[in-house]
Amino acid sequence: MIEIDERIAITNEERQFEAYCSDCKKMAQMATPKTAGILVDISEREVFRLIERKEIHFIENARVLVCVESLRDRRADSSTTPA
Repeated sequence: MIEIDERIAITNEERQFEAYCSDCKKMAQMATPKTAGILVDISEREVFRLIERKEIHFIENARVLVCVESLRDRRADSSTTPA
């Protein structure tokens, strides 16, 4: 029997922000890809894949910030799509 205990810590550098999302056309919750992935239970790498495919909204200046609402909407759409 193997037991795994996993903990994830979000530091101050990995926090959430509110910023204008030009795709949503409103102020939206933005998060770093790492934090956004944690919020919707996917890997940071998968978040970057979605960004590259332009499937989620993001802004890029000093750092990449993901529109959490677009990520949640996309996850909800993919979970209701029949296989």
